[in-house]
Amino acid sequence: MAKPEWMVTDDDRFVVQRELGLYHAYFDAFDRVVARLLAGDDPSCMNDAMLALSDVTRASVVSLYLDTPGGTSARMVAAWRDPHTRLAAVTPEPFKQLDYASYSLLADTLAVGMVLNKSLLELPLAEQMLLAQIGARRILCIPLLNRGELFGFLCFLDDDERRVRSQTELKLLAMLGNHVAQALTRLQMEEAMLANQQRLRALVGATEDMVFEVSPSGTIGQVWSGHPALPASDTLSGRQLASVFPPEMAQQLARGVPEALAAGRSISVQCTLPQAGVWLHARLQPVTVGEPRVVVLVHDVTELARDAARKKTMLDTLNLLEEAIVDMNPDAELLELTPAWAKLRGIDPRNLGVDLGKPLFTWIHPEDLPTTAAAFARLLESSEPTSQRFRLMQESSEFLWVEARLIAQRGPDGGCHGVRGVLRDVTVAHLNEQHITQLAHYDTLTKLPNRLLLDQALAHAVDRARRDNTKVALGFIDLDHFKQINDAFGHKIGDELLVNLSNRLKGVLRDNDLLARWGGDEFVVVLPDLTDTARLADIAERLRQAARQGVVLDGMEAKPTISVGFAVYPDNAESGEELLTAADHTMYHAKNAGRNNVCFYSDILHLKALGREHVAIQARLSDAIRLGSLQVFYQPIVQAKGGEVFAIEALARWQDDKSGWISPELFIPMAEKVGLIQELSDVVTHQAFCKLREWRDAGLPQKLMLNISRSQLFAPRFVSNLVERLNEFRLRPSDVILEITESVALTDYSRQLKHLKLLGAAGFRLAIDDFGTGYSSLSQLHEMPAQLLKVDVSFTQRLHTEEGRRIMQAIVQLASGLDMQIVVEGVENLETARFLQGLGVHFLQGFHFSEPVPSGVAELWMRLGLSGKI
Repeated sequence: MAKPEWMVTDDDRFVVQRELGLYHAYFDAFDRVVARLLAGDDPSCMNDAMLALSDVTRASVVSLYLDTPGGTSARMVAAWRDPHTRLAAVTPEPFKQLDYASYSLLADTLAVGMVLNKSLLELPLAEQMLLAQIGARRILCIPLLNRGELFGFLCFLDDDERRVRSQTELKLLAMLGNHVAQALTRLQMEEAMLANQQRLRALVGATEDMVFEVSPSGTIGQVWSGHPALPASDTLSGRQLASVFPPEMAQQLARGVPEALAAGRSISVQCTLPQAGVWLHARLQPVTVGEPRVVVLVHDVTELARDAARKKTMLDTLNLLEEAIVDMNPDAELLELTPAWAKLRGIDPRNLGVDLGKPLFTWIHPEDLPTTAAAFARLLESSEPTSQRFRLMQESSEFLWVEARLIAQRGPDGGCHGVRGVLRDVTVAHLNEQHITQLAHYDTLTKLPNRLLLDQALAHAVDRARRDNTKVALGFIDLDHFKQINDAFGHKIGDELLVNLSNRLKGVLRDNDLLARWGGDEFVVVLPDLTDTARLADIAERLRQAARQGVVLDGMEAKPTISVGFAVYPDNAESGEELLTAADHTMYHAKNAGRNNVCFYSDILHLKALGREHVAIQARLSDAIRLGSLQVFYQPIVQAKGGEVFAIEALARWQDDKSGWISPELFIPMAEKVGLIQELSDVVTHQAFCKLREWRDAGLPQKLMLNISRSQLFAPRFVSNLVERLNEFRLRPSDVILEITESVALTDYSRQLKHLKLLGAAGFRLAIDDFGTGYSSLSQLHEMPAQLLKVDVSFTQRLHTEEGRRIMQAIVQLASGLDMQIVVEGVENLETARFLQGLGVHFLQGFHFSEPVPSGVAELWMRLGLSGKI
């Protein structure tokens, strides 16, 4: 309802006047622009139209782009530059013809008929670099559409990012874009009509169709052009249809000629030449002026027929696939379904129409509905496809797991008019993932949480303690003399003892306490949410006494003992990692004090000295990297069948002048923590490339495997720098396999995936290292451009158990399904090597073949192979 006259303010009048002025200016521009565009005979008409657009929009540069044939790029056909603008006076070459594939945001936005209106910093890197060449700070692109298809766009560039246009002006610009599109379309149509007139005036023989005339008696008259599958055109005149054309074609034409003359209008017949594999479409046009005759135009539709057959085959194939394709409106109501939907829903395909008109949410499990509905709502506002996994209810009220890939369908106005989805049954894969997750988070023997789950629980406990001002106690538990029990009674009895001990220890803990298996005969207990540590000594003693209860081992009673070391956050450590370290050292102090003992961090003082020693080692590590004192050792990766050396992994080693050989498990995490990992990696890379060049000159073909850290992968110029380094040594990316740990590859997954694809595009082969210790899903593994999986050593250590062997078999089958090769680490004996060989594992690595060795020994293994170890 309009405001009464007495309520209208000066501001309202100003806004109305400004809006009216804007409308007048743009409507005036409509006439000027269209008039100049339609003055096609004037060469300067296009530039004049751009000047008119510049006047009304006050843009620094206005340009018109038209798509090239094929629509893969757009060519600048006209432009106008404001003489007073700060933008570059010379148009850079990339601006003259834009390749859509290089500028995804521009291409995707225009392709769906939407307006691109962004400042420089809101654009992806490719578009930013394009605008930076001319100095533009803001871009506005209006699509030009003909019947919904993009054929070009108007581009407005501004040298001031504050030049933000109102919604009214954007709507007027969109209207202006429609007028320009219509004018250009009209111009193209007029040009096409003129061209058609010229063609009509040209010889009929210029057409690709075969054209000839036939008398009512079936005699061929004048022939203007021929067809390569038929007799030559200069041999046809004066002859009967049946005497020159294949029987199938002659019969069709003989029936069609009198029919066309009788009807007084053109008719069409289809002719097939089976032996030549040619399909023809003949149009018979009667000519009644003068002597009656029929003009026959024969058009080759072979490709059209084949294309139609391919499309039909494609549709039939889609109906055969297990993936269901569904079309929905923005309210998620089903509009179209393929037969595979019936299989997902467990209904009779003849009743497929019963589900039409109902929302997809009708059959989604209540627990999955909120996340799925939220994802659907986000999809309506985004141009990016999305993937969602949920449980779908079948007719039997049972649920199966479904993965849906959804994409919004948008009209020229940019609005979402519908959603298309591809749904597939992933129940088996989902359950397998859950099983693998269970195996990855829980110890297969004791069913206790393993290190991965322990790390998560400890991090959460420390976060809560920091927030609520409480404490977290962590105890490292070691079973005393377990090796002697294993040696005396065997691994089976040892495993039974570990299971028995874990059950007893859990029995004395609270419900919110956590007992995890660290590995071997070591356990970790986490006591979160403590208000004080007064009862900690009592809990520790109860743990020790629980372990002391008698247990029968192979008919003999034994009373095992444990050594326990406790530390408390925040009293003894500032983080979960420091808490683990403090408790671990405390536990070893308990063992050194005589075993069957409990110690607390506060009871020992030497840990402080240990901390000072670590600081000293860090300082010497920095000097070692700077002075090039680090060495590179090499460990062979051998082919499981034959024992030939497939590749050599480069590993950093450090012999300190004061402390001797320093374990890489100490100095590599230390380098990452203090920011030296990039420099350390550069030293290793340089030495390894230098040695690889020597091996290539000696005729050795083995590949080099390099470990890549998280910081390297995130470096902006990592790929280009690595390729340049290879070029310095006359090496190729295909000579190198880059190892990225699974956890690093999944950190900021979408960003890392982009970096991994860049490495793959550069020619590097990629290996996912420590596989099984991260949290990758099958879909993520499928998307990763990796060729090898390096199975973590923890899985190899479990091969003495049936469960461990089944896990390894599942991983091998998974890799085979993903078309990836397997490298198994930690092979320590011949029995393990032959078991893995029998599973079909491609490559093996471990101390059974060779520990990391200097380059000279590694070269010997490369020359001689390690077939004697298989």
